[in-house]
Amino acid sequence: MRLRIFPVTQAPNQARRLLADTLVDKVDDEALESLRTVISELVAISVAQGASSPIDLSVEIAGDQVEGVVDDHGPGTRALIRAKEQRDDSLVLRIIDGLVDEWEVTAHGVRFRVPCRETH
Repeated sequence: MRLRIFPVTQAPNQARRLLADTLVDKVDDEALESLRTVISELVAISVAQGASSPIDLSVEIAGDQVEGVVDDHGPGTRALIRAKEQRDDSLVLRIIDGLVDEWEVTAHGVRFRVPCRETH
């Protein structure tokens, strides 16, 4: 699944709704809630950091995990790189750490994996 969200104040809620509509019958409820939270937090960071280009979201079910990428083409990604380098203990980083198996910040956005059980 690929989505493009415009960086407006409603973007985190829009991302949550679109994700839920797309994955509701494909992954278990716990994975869906984790995904919704992680993606809305990442989109919110992008908006707060002044993203001006559309934010690209990608989510794919791969066995017992959902792999995702949130790419705002700059501002939010750079802010997370700085936070991780400085070992920032911000609430957003703690939320993401607690909900995903693994995540990394790259030049092409934030990549993450959430454990899931397929339901279809």
